[in-house]
Amino acid sequence: MVMVKGIGKGVLYAVIVTLLFILSFSFIVQMCGLANGVIKPVMQVVKVISIFIAVAIAIKSIKNQAWLFGGLIGLLYMVVTFLIFSMLDGKFVIDFTALSDLLFGVLAGVISAILLRLRNKDVEVV
Repeated sequence: MVMVKGIGKGVLYAVIVTLLFILSFSFIVQMCGLANGVIKPVMQVVKVISIFIAVAIAIKSIKNQAWLFGGLIGLLYMVVTFLIFSMLDGKFVIDFTALSDLLFGVLAGVISAILLRLRNKDVEVV
């Protein structure tokens, strides 16, 4: 039960961070007239940071297989954000881009969990 609570809390915080950043970034884009080509790379960085935050919050209570929970957190984050932005856009399109984003989220979660576990333990990397 503690794990589910931690995962939910982490994903919720990550979604809030993402929404706040998107609101701020859209204001900056409007004010500065940034090119559309800048938006996608910046959004990928925001996703990675948000997933890292979610994993950092959630794996505090997880003893084993943090990488697995990191992947699950990345998947849940991507599904929740996909649903939110699809509702805002008014259309649900599951295409190759959406599926690649899901895989990206899972990989970001797994890598985040591994990095956080390596940082928190005395692990020798040979």
